[in-house]
Amino acid sequence: MVSKRTEDLIKWDAEHILHPYYVMGRNVGFVLEKGHGVWLQDTEGKEYIDIGAQLGYALLGYGRKDIADAVQEQLINLGATHIWFGWSNAKTIECAQKLAEVTPKGLDHFHFTSGGSESVDSALKLARLYWALQGMNKWKVICFYGAYHGFGGGTWATSVGKGNVWQGIGPPTPGFVFIPSYYCYRCMFGLKYPGCNMQCARYLAEVIEGEGVQTVAAFMAEPVMGAGGMIAPPPEYWPMVKKICDEHNILLIGDEVQSGFVKTGKMFALENWGVTPDLMTMAKAISNGFVPFGGVAINDTVYQVLKDHPLWHGYTYSGHPVGAAASIPTLNAFINEKVADNAAKVGKHMAERIEAEFMSLPCVGSFTALGLMIGLDIVTDKKTKAPFPAAEKENLWRKTIAAGVLARPLAGYAGNRLFICPPCIMTVEEADKMLDILLSVLSAVKPS
Repeated sequence: MVSKRTEDLIKWDAEHILHPYYVMGRNVGFVLEKGHGVWLQDTEGKEYIDIGAQLGYALLGYGRKDIADAVQEQLINLGATHIWFGWSNAKTIECAQKLAEVTPKGLDHFHFTSGGSESVDSALKLARLYWALQGMNKWKVICFYGAYHGFGGGTWATSVGKGNVWQGIGPPTPGFVFIPSYYCYRCMFGLKYPGCNMQCARYLAEVIEGEGVQTVAAFMAEPVMGAGGMIAPPPEYWPMVKKICDEHNILLIGDEVQSGFVKTGKMFALENWGVTPDLMTMAKAISNGFVPFGGVAINDTVYQVLKDHPLWHGYTYSGHPVGAAASIPTLNAFINEKVADNAAKVGKHMAERIEAEFMSLPCVGSFTALGLMIGLDIVTDKKTKAPFPAAEKENLWRKTIAAGVLARPLAGYAGNRLFICPPCIMTVEEADKMLDILLSVLSAVKPS
C-alpha cells in the first residue's frame, strides 16, 4: 500500500502530464522527491541506486551544496539576463574562461544554449554558415543510423528507434544522410571485428564521394553512442574518421552532449583517441543537470571565417547567468575531485565483473564499456541476437526498479540495450551493490 499523497500525485500526473518517450496518459507508478550521492528517494521513502545519472547528466550525484550555493548567489545578484545584441554578463564570461581550460586545445570559442538539442541545432547552423560565408553550398550532414541528436534542429538527424521519432510529425527536413555506425555486435555490413577492415569507417569516404564532396558540410556523431545504446567504438574508428573528414574537406562535429565531461575517463570522449573535432556540442553534465545549460565549442579555423559576420541565431536563454553559475563549480569539481579518474577506475572494475559474471547468462549477448558508459545487449537467443518483445522488456524494467535499481527501459538501435551510466562519483562498493542486484534480476530471466 502507498500513501494517499503518493496515490493522488500519480493519478494527477497520469491525467495531466505528457512524459517524453512514454505512452501518453500513463506513468511508471512512483514519484521521486529527494536525492543524495548516487541515491534517489521516492515519496514513500524507498531508495534507489541511480544507474543512469538521470539522462547522463548528474555525474556528481545529488545534494551538491557547492552548486546549490553558487546558483542561489547568482539568483540573488542577477537572476536573469540575456546575451543578445552583444550584451555580456560576468558569470557567463567566467564560465567560458573555465571551459577554455578544459576543452581540447583549440576549441576555445563558445556559443551558449539551454541544452543539448539547442547545441546540436546551433552546430548544424554554424557548420553550414561556415561554408556559405566562403561561397560554397555545402549543406548535407552525414549521421549514423540509430543515432540520437536531440529533438530540436537535430530531430531529423535522430534516427534512434528506427524512425519511430519521426512518425506523425510531418516530412523530414532535407540534408541528412545516414551511414552505419560502429555497433559491431549488430554490424549492418554483416562483418565481424577485427576482420572487417573497419568498413564502417571506410564507408564514410564512399558516401562523401557518392553524395558529392562539394555538397557535404559535416559528419556529426557521438564519440560513444548514448541513447543509441551506450556503444563504444573500436579504437581505430575515430582516428580513421578524422583523417577522412580532413582529406575530404568536411567538418567533424563531435556531439559530446552525452559522452562529454569525465564519464569515459577523460574530460571529453574524443580525447580517448587523440581526436579534436572542428565543432563540439556540450550540455547535460556541464551543470550537473541542476540548471539547463549547454553550448558549442568552435575551433579557431571555423571562428576566423565566422568572425565579423552577424549571427542571426540564438535562444532566449542563451548564456543564462544561472546556468553559467551552476557550471563553474561543476567543472571545478570534475577537476579538483579527479572524477574522470574515478570513472575510469570504477568503470574498469564493472567491466571486469560483467565479463566474468554476466556474459555467461543466456540473456546477455554482448557489452561495450568505456569508463562509466556501459551497455549490455539483452537478447532472447544468443545465436540469433533476437531482442526481447516489448511486454517482456517492460516486465524486466519494472523488476529492476522494484529491486532498487533505477534504470531507463531497454533502448538503443534494436531496443534491447541495458544502459549503465551512473554518477561518476560512484564508489566500487556502490557499483558492486548495483551489479549484485542486476545480476540477480538478469539471472532469473529465462529467454524463450
